[in-house]
Formats: sequence, structure tokens, C-alpha cells
Amino acid sequence: MSILEGYNSTIFAYGQTGTGKTFTMEGFTYNSNDILRGIIPRSIEEIFNYIESFSKNDTKFMVRASYLQIYNEGISDLLKPEKSSLQIREDKKKGVFVESLSEWAVRNPADIYTLLQRGASCRATASTKMNDVSSRSHAVFMIVVEQLTILSGKNNEQMTQIKVGKLNLVDLAGSERIRVTGAMGKQLEESKNINKSLSALGNVIYALTDKKTRSHIPYRDSKVL
Repeated sequence: MSILEGYNSTIFAYGQTGTGKTFTMEGFTYNSNDILRGIIPRSIEEIFNYIESFSKNDTKFMVRASYLQIYNEGISDLLKPEKSSLQIREDKKKGVFVESLSEWAVRNPADIYTLLQRGASCRATASTKMNDVSSRSHAVFMIVVEQLTILSGKNNEQMTQIKVGKLNLVDLAGSERIRVTGAMGKQLEESKNINKSLSALGNVIYALTDKKTRSHIPYRDSKVL
């Protein structure tokens, strides 16, 4: 995994509503023996298997997790529901981050599964004609892995090497056709915001892959970006 080498990575599920994005990301259960477990449990297992197999005593690890949702273009903390209307900030050292988003130290996959289940229970969902439990928000589960290694330099001088990698695991709400889902009232407004943010994501992906030189990438058209 690239985050274990100090890189930031993102995995996201994208597609029409009712096509199994949440199942792909999470699976039915968080049991490590379940062959139908999703990408999130498998990614977590890989991270902790790496940590457990690391035999060097001069390396220490710290793993932190956060969980947020983007609902109608507003950001809220799924692990502290009272924290809503969070803002995206940018810092020279920290890069892009969500201000006041809670972080939780975790020691094993079971700790993360507990956070996932707690956050999922707070996520906005509704029943539509295409899905009994339709996600009405984009959910982002973030894992930060820090490695601190003591290295021996010249003349037996000790040096500290720090690697920090961040993995964003994103379960996007599905794109919707209003006449098919039968959305009305509150759900209609949700559908508009979902489709708008997914369209913005598509525009950014297109801009990044366009062979023509572009001076502007529309990152700020949606908070999902």
C-alpha cells in the first residue's frame, strides 16, 4: 500500500444509485473471515498486517481514523454528530484538511470497525423506488498512518525519519434520475445536490486527464472534491 510509504491515496466507489457501491466499500459485515467483506475492511487488514509483520524495533506506528459525510454540500462529523457545518481549510504544512474534524487513535481492525458502525448509523439515508436504503450523502472514511523510524547516521548519530500517509475511502452517493427514483420534496433537493457534486467530480477527472494543458482545475465546485 502506498500510504505505508508515506503517500496519500484515495479509493472511491462511483455509479448510479442502487448498484452496490456501499456493499463494494463495506460488504455485509466487518468480519475478517467473511469472503464478501468490502474494500474498507480489506484495506484495514492490509495496513495492520503490515504493522504486525514489521520486525524492526526501531520503528513505531500510530494510526488515526476520521469519518465524515457531505450532505447537501454541508460537511458533518459522523463520529461526533454534534459537529456540523465543518469547513475545508488549507495550510502550507497540513495541506487541505477539514477543520475541527475529530480523529481517533486506533490499535487494531476491531477499533476501526467500531468507528465504522457508529458512523454508518448516523449517515443520511432514505428509501427510493430504486433502493430501500439509499445513501443521501457522500461518506469519507480517512485513515492516517504515521511511522517513526530511528536511523543510524555517521559516527553512530541517530536520525529520525517520519513517514505520514493518508488513505481516503469514499462511498459516493449514487447518481439519480428523478423520474426513475420518484424523488420529491426533501429527497428531490438531495438528488439535485448529489448529481451536482458528482458532475463536478466528473469535470475534475476530465480536466486532470485531458491532454491539453489546463491552467485551472475546478476543485472548488463542490466540497466532495
